[in-house]
Amino acid sequence: MQPATPIPAPRRSIDFAAFAPLVLGLVIAIDYFDSALFSFFSSYIAGGVSATANELIWASSAYALCAVLGIVQEHAWVERVGYRRYIATCMFAFGIGGICAALAETPIQLMFARGFQGYFIGPMLGACRILIQVGIPPRRQPQALSSFAVSVTFAGALASIIGAFLVTHFEWRSLFVVSVPFAALAGFAALRTLPDVGDLEPHERTEPHYVAYIVFALTQAALQVVVTRTRFELFSGSPTLIGLTIASVAGIAWFAWHQWRHPAPIMRLSVLRESSFQAGLALYIVFYYLSTGMSLLLPRLMEGGLGFTVGDTGYFTGSMSLLGGLTVFLHLKYARRVKRQRWLVVSGFAFATLSAWWFTQITPQVDRLHLVVPLVLYGTISMFVILPAGGMTFRAFDDDAFAHSYRLKNLVRQLAISFATATFIALQQHRIALHETRLSEATTPSNPGFVQALDALTRGFAATGHAAAEAHTMALASLARVMEQQATFMASLDGFEVLAVIAVLAGIYAAWHRRIG
Repeated sequence: MQPATPIPAPRRSIDFAAFAPLVLGLVIAIDYFDSALFSFFSSYIAGGVSATANELIWASSAYALCAVLGIVQEHAWVERVGYRRYIATCMFAFGIGGICAALAETPIQLMFARGFQGYFIGPMLGACRILIQVGIPPRRQPQALSSFAVSVTFAGALASIIGAFLVTHFEWRSLFVVSVPFAALAGFAALRTLPDVGDLEPHERTEPHYVAYIVFALTQAALQVVVTRTRFELFSGSPTLIGLTIASVAGIAWFAWHQWRHPAPIMRLSVLRESSFQAGLALYIVFYYLSTGMSLLLPRLMEGGLGFTVGDTGYFTGSMSLLGGLTVFLHLKYARRVKRQRWLVVSGFAFATLSAWWFTQITPQVDRLHLVVPLVLYGTISMFVILPAGGMTFRAFDDDAFAHSYRLKNLVRQLAISFATATFIALQQHRIALHETRLSEATTPSNPGFVQALDALTRGFAATGHAAAEAHTMALASLARVMEQQATFMASLDGFEVLAVIAVLAGIYAAWHRRIG
């Protein structure tokens, strides 16, 4: 009798759901990477499409506006198609928008492409975080939250480094093309790995709120016009900007009142009754305000004030941010041992204060070594503020309230970034004008130092073969550039002083508030 043929063991199928935390981390990384890339290298992109500063800002404003509108409509889309298909579709659409942006030949084409991208990528932070809460099994949630934190920490720093490499070796279109394959990968991976949750039967879905949505859209459009025009007009001297600001505030107030009273709102604002959510939301607002202000001031200081090239600025600041971001791994491992989380938040604002104060003390002759400490400190801020705040802000909510509260937080994030952009640009505009006026007062024949510098430069240009009149004109132009650089440098230091004061006040608030940690 022949022995029975052994039955082969069944092959173990791949558990694709185990990769869901990594896929969500990739989606968030693409969001932060793209936003940082465009912001940091916007002047390089402007040259590619022959855009004026005004035209480029409209592209940035279109992105912000559509991102906010996408966040408001995120809930309605999820109820109809579910999180898995919604996230995948947004990634595919974002990739298509990236191709359109890379193929843009005019500022208008770039503006529409960026707006298209913003509508689909803007809601991803909220959608992914909510899906972790409601769709990822509890045993995998710690891994998903760790992936989330690492993505938020390193994506912006990598954007500076990778962008610096791209602008050094390729043309501007590569800044948009680089994200496309990762978006496609994230889309296909989302379809394969993410849980199919969130969609509802037609009779269970939230009503569209068309009137409220239109009012909110017009309000945000007016706000973005204000943000855009404050780069080129003095806010206090423009009745149009003041009027649009008042209209924006009124529109937001009406939208909030409408949503608060509605039994089935787009965003359940009743979550604002929870004191821990109020405290956490305040921390988020301050953090995004500080982070946006720092992101605006750093390139202006290093390129306009210290004479760094775009590429050198990207490599250096990105490397220092990566170094500071390594603290995320220490935080993930040891932060739970800290019983009073508020002291982590206070430490974060203390680091922000020290970083901003350090920048106020530098001189135009500073070398790179003296910039290492403030840049590394800046890279650690999110670990000491955002992670503790995230654990505290939403802990009192069930899954449904968590979804509404996190969408609200994501909306507040966009508004805080827009407000910070407007205020710091207005501050820079005012301070540059003030410093240029003060410096111009010294450029007179009665100032021996100015006359001596002008004569030395004129002789130098004349020695290279230029005519006397031409050499004099070139010397005046050189001194004008130096004066402009000095004004930009001093205005940047003024901005860092404001950041330091805000960080100090935020630290006092965090230490005082009993609901924080």
